[in-house]
Amino acid sequence: MDCSIFSTSSKLLIFCTSLLFIIFFMCLNVDSVTATESDYGLHCDSVVHESKPVDEEFNISPFPGRQNGYYSGGDNVLNRSSDGYYYGPASKVLVFETHHVYTTNAEDVYKVEGNLIFETSYYYERSFSNGREYYDSYSSDSSSRGALEFDLHGFWSRTTGKLCMVGSGYYSKEGNVLHLAAVLKFNNVKISSDINTLITGTMDSLNPADEPNYFEPISVLMFPQGSYKYTKVPKQFSQGCPGGTDVPKKSSLSLSRTITVCDMFYRQTAFELEYASGCDSSKSCSPFGDGIGYLPRFMHLRTIQCSDDKLSLRFLIEFQDDAYTRYYASSNFSTSLIGEGSWDAKQNRLCIIACRIEDASSSSLEKSHVGDCTTRLSVRFPAILSIRNTSTAVGEIWSDKHKNQSGFFDRIMFRNTDNNRGQFQLQGLKYEYMETDKVNKSCPKKSRNRNSTGEYLDGYSQDMAFSMSIKYQKRSIGWGSSKPLAVGDQPYQRFPLLIPSSSSRPKSAGVESIASGSLLNISYEMRIELNSLKLDHGLDPFNQSSNGYLEIRISAEGVYDAETGHLCMVGCRHLRSLNESTDCDILVNVHFPPLDSDRKGSKIKGSIESTRVKIDHLHFETLEFSGRAYYGSWAMESFWRMDFEMIMSVISNTLAIVFVVLQIFHVRRHPAVCPSVSFLMLVILALGHLIPLVLNLEAMFNQDSERTVWARSGTWLEMNEVVIRAVTMVAFLMHFRLLMLSWAARCSEEKNEALWIAEKRGLYVCLPVYIAGGLITGTARQHSSYYIQQTILGSSRAYAGLILDAFLFPQIIFNMFLNSREPALSRFFYIGITLVRMVPHGYDLYRIHNYVDMNDSYIYADPTADYYSTAWDIIIPMLGLFFAAIIYFQQRLSGRCFLPKRFRESVTYDKLPIDSEDQSPLKSSP
Repeated sequence: MDCSIFSTSSKLLIFCTSLLFIIFFMCLNVDSVTATESDYGLHCDSVVHESKPVDEEFNISPFPGRQNGYYSGGDNVLNRSSDGYYYGPASKVLVFETHHVYTTNAEDVYKVEGNLIFETSYYYERSFSNGREYYDSYSSDSSSRGALEFDLHGFWSRTTGKLCMVGSGYYSKEGNVLHLAAVLKFNNVKISSDINTLITGTMDSLNPADEPNYFEPISVLMFPQGSYKYTKVPKQFSQGCPGGTDVPKKSSLSLSRTITVCDMFYRQTAFELEYASGCDSSKSCSPFGDGIGYLPRFMHLRTIQCSDDKLSLRFLIEFQDDAYTRYYASSNFSTSLIGEGSWDAKQNRLCIIACRIEDASSSSLEKSHVGDCTTRLSVRFPAILSIRNTSTAVGEIWSDKHKNQSGFFDRIMFRNTDNNRGQFQLQGLKYEYMETDKVNKSCPKKSRNRNSTGEYLDGYSQDMAFSMSIKYQKRSIGWGSSKPLAVGDQPYQRFPLLIPSSSSRPKSAGVESIASGSLLNISYEMRIELNSLKLDHGLDPFNQSSNGYLEIRISAEGVYDAETGHLCMVGCRHLRSLNESTDCDILVNVHFPPLDSDRKGSKIKGSIESTRVKIDHLHFETLEFSGRAYYGSWAMESFWRMDFEMIMSVISNTLAIVFVVLQIFHVRRHPAVCPSVSFLMLVILALGHLIPLVLNLEAMFNQDSERTVWARSGTWLEMNEVVIRAVTMVAFLMHFRLLMLSWAARCSEEKNEALWIAEKRGLYVCLPVYIAGGLITGTARQHSSYYIQQTILGSSRAYAGLILDAFLFPQIIFNMFLNSREPALSRFFYIGITLVRMVPHGYDLYRIHNYVDMNDSYIYADPTADYYSTAWDIIIPMLGLFFAAIIYFQQRLSGRCFLPKRFRESVTYDKLPIDSEDQSPLKSSP
């Protein structure tokens, strides 16, 4: 084989590829210019006349730096097709980024340059044995997956409020990159705005309708955020909230100078609506009349912006019916209100005036405008929580119209569904125990087992919260979560994450010390979802779902015994469709495992049972539940484990470098053996270090501020990863150097035909074995994956680790076909690398029984990078030792020494002088 031909052709291929990329991007750049720079006059001159830019303007801008908004349309480029895992768009949001504003030679006309970014958020469903979760993939980052970005420039008239821009973007469809040219037109873009101001507009494609890069018209709606004036709340609420229910001031919490109303609503807050008895879908019950045909069950307050004095806010108020839509954003403006509110310090409540958004349909937002403003809301924060009132924010909605006027609706009460952590920080919030007598009767104190010496959780620990899998008659029927609401009379979320000793526990009235062996009062919130298709007659009170799932909320209070880890509580189930508001004849028992229990098998176990008689219509059979225990002390041990794994990873790669260097010295001392090293083995070893470098390139060069990492003692994990990657880089370079030495020796060998034939035959054997093994392992792991892409990548990476563990297999096959006993490999090399691949599996056996599983925390012996289990941790080291033993005997006897005698051939060859410099293929002639 002519190696010079290989080198020349490779250089030519690289040169041609680079030239093609340069031409391609030059064409893209020219196409972009011709599609945007020359089109403004044709499409926008009638809206805002094109003017000559003069100077850059820094004080006047049509938008703030980032202006959020919503859109409708453009489905052929902005919607992903359903693939069985991703569903339709949950929210259609956009961001306009203003980059530059220039004055022009025309009065009140400005040139504007910016980006319009369309971001479609999706939710997907993951089904586990213990539950289902919904995720919102929305991100305001322009680099988020699925975002479509347009580079735009145009002109804005401050007098007319019109803005017209042209530009282009790129869209990938079926592997092809399409150039999208567009014109954007906005109305009502003013310097100042109020509640009646809505920015509307359209974006139209400039591509012909019969071309693949054409997209359907897109309508846009924005709530302007620059120079907003609160025109409703200062006038209306000077005397409080007229029309609202009077509540004693002391029953609501006040805000402090350090916690403002903006802090309380810094993120979206969800509320569950409670209508008056006898309400149906009639127009007197719904804030939207009978136009939508149903009564919304949930309301969301989404903050648009807060005033400079932190006393007033703007809200987008959305009403929804689906219980799960609270997990992701919505843009259905036909059931939404736009409002502004102000904090009433006299009555400790937030007062809101809300207006309807008219003519905003799902097909077009262009004609949207603000309509009726007679809806009122008030929100307050109760000072006392109890088993029947666990919400930290409650309020009401009412109409400012007379009862006989069109658009009037009855008063609606609401309470938050997910307690905001910030609401627990308000001073004065207490919990009042209402079922003390019932708890004393139902929860007698259990004596500690004399043989038990384990310690249990502190009642103030954050580890008291847990997820659970629900079972009925040993069948899994649902899932849920439980978290403490209060410990003693104090809100649970006020306590620090870890309470290291009893001396740091808070002492308050009514709370007895655990250190003295007494019980601790505690209250819980439990949320359960049952699969109604799996419910039978014994669970009839729960079978009220039409969509297959039923959500149950139970608030409970009782006592926790830190000596036995037993939690006993009386619970109240919140009823929706029945006349009774709560069912408080429920007993909940929970057993926590000891802190020193086995990390792998520790489970929290418990039961939920009804104390009603069986003939009662609210009685249900006992439900059992279990959950995985994750203790904070175990997490601290995992931090130590991560530090240890970093050290082990560096040591492992360092040893690999040492053993490769020893092999390089070996082939330099014995140059005649260098051609007898298998290329395939060297390529596998080099790729084993190169692939992790490529997959973790971000950790070395791109320190992303938003990346989720483990942090402890102010030391970031990325810095340690850089050290690991640097050592891995050196290991790769050493393996690559060994590969090049072997290549040079093989090419300079005069009688190398037998070597190439053996290499080719070895490749013919190894490749089918690798492909067959990959198909078998990939099929075996398919059932446990939820996404095809993750299945392929995850299985491939683990299988690549298995191939790396068996790195000696190509050398064994090569020796067999060559039938040589040349000592091609140094004993330090093949035994040392084998040990380097064995140690992670031995460590994994230790880790399984001594550390709790924590996702994304594995650095050494990563389960995604190889096959790790009790069986594999035994099989792989045994296989490695077996291959090393075969190499040892092949280099002492012959390449076919392990075959039956009739398949062996006598080995005859001339012994080459080892120390002769003339025989060395490593010497290059000048």
